[in-house]
Amino acid sequence: MTWRFGKLVIPCLVWINLSLTLHLIGETEAAFSTQVKSGTLAFSAAFVFPAAIQQMEEEARVQADKIEQLYQGYEKLNQEEALLSKEKLVEGNEALQGLHDKMESYYQEALNDPKEYPYVIEGFLTVDKLVGDIDAEGKITRMESYIQSLRVAGETAVEQKIRDEEADPVTSGSIPIQASESAEKQEGESE
Repeated sequence: MTWRFGKLVIPCLVWINLSLTLHLIGETEAAFSTQVKSGTLAFSAAFVFPAAIQQMEEEARVQADKIEQLYQGYEKLNQEEALLSKEKLVEGNEALQGLHDKMESYYQEALNDPKEYPYVIEGFLTVDKLVGDIDAEGKITRMESYIQSLRVAGETAVEQKIRDEEADPVTSGSIPIQASESAEKQEGESE
C-alpha cells in the first residue's frame, strides 16, 4: 500500500506546487520607463580589416627588400648566377605586383567612403610609392642586358678560341713556327 501511496502523492504534490506558484506570480507585463521605436538599422562591415592591410604592406616591404638585395652587385655575377638571380627578381616583382593589384582593388572600393577606410587609402599609397621607388621592371631590363652581354662575351671567347685552335693546330708532329721560318730562310739562301 505504501508503494501506491508514494506513487500517487508525489505527482499530486508537484501539481499543487506548480498551481500555487502560478497563482502567486500571476501574469506579468513588463513596463519600460522609456520606449524607442526601432527603425531600420544600417550595419556596415569592413570589406578588409586594418590588420590585413598592414600585413600586405609588410609583405610588400619584404618583396621590395628582396628585389633590392638580388639587384645589388649583379655585375659581379657569372652568367648562370645572373640568370638565377634574374628569375628570383622576376618572381619577387610578380609577388609585389600582385600585392599592389590587390591593394588597388581595395583602394578603389575605399574611395567610395574615404572617411570610413582611411587605413586602406594610406596602405595603398605606401605600397604604390614602394613599387614606384623600387623600379623592378627597370632592374630586370638592366639585368637582362647584362646577361646578354655575358652571352655575347662568352660566344666571342668561344669563337676566338676556335679560331686560335684552327689557325695554330697543335699536334705531336707539328714543327714550331720559329723552326719552320728558319727552315724557309735556309732554303731561300741556298737557291
